[in-house]
Amino acid sequence: MSKKGLKENQIFAARDTVEENDKIKAAREAVAADPTNAEKYMALGLALRGQMFFREALEAYSIGLTYDPFMSLLYRHRGHAYVNLGQYQEAAADFEMGLRIDPKNWDCWYHLGLSYHLMGSYERALKAYETCYALSPTDEYRICTTDWYCMTLMKMGRIDDMRKAASRIHADMEPGMSEGYFDRVLVYNGTRNIDEVLAEAAAKDDHMYATGAYGLAVYEEYVLGNREKAKEILTRIAGRDETWGGFAEHAAADQLKHWDD
Repeated sequence: MSKKGLKENQIFAARDTVEENDKIKAAREAVAADPTNAEKYMALGLALRGQMFFREALEAYSIGLTYDPFMSLLYRHRGHAYVNLGQYQEAAADFEMGLRIDPKNWDCWYHLGLSYHLMGSYERALKAYETCYALSPTDEYRICTTDWYCMTLMKMGRIDDMRKAASRIHADMEPGMSEGYFDRVLVYNGTRNIDEVLAEAAAKDDHMYATGAYGLAVYEEYVLGNREKAKEILTRIAGRDETWGGFAEHAAADQLKHWDD
């Protein structure tokens, strides 16, 4: 008879012992005062996620969905928390559900593409990013979408298509919060020097370093063929893991885990 899964590997009973901040405490009070309001649970989930209590955030979003199962933003935010925990399949399911309710939700399309990318389902990721790009209202949104779209094409070996996609991003665009993505797309299209961008990223905090450097590791490996340089960058990202739940941080760790496959 085949063995069964072990309880200690299937049920995670441990809870975080870090004290919750004042924002979370206020959100819990708001829930207690209005316990059937789905928006209050969403606000609580966002507060929990802000302190990197991702499992607790999942619980808050899920309770909110019991009160309003057709609230697309709850699926969007719960999916985001699943990505933060490396549970990409669950994330994709939530984003797909959110898009059934609100098919023009840019955030759901963007994070759906990310989930499929991290699952290795690159064709599905491309389709999600193509829709996401079409819905992008400003350069800030177009830049980050283009970056993940380009990385997906790189991993598929479609380098000419990647360069064509990267060429739609220009140095005179306003990146807003997509600055880290912006610099590396400018490397992809030949506008910027990869070593300069890596040096700039290294001087930033852990999360912004990962954001700025991960795509360059992909570029080194899949476009330039410098696997050792790529591994060096990925290893450095993995070693600077203060914000361990970030997308680039997860992608780097996953790539290192399967490096010799």
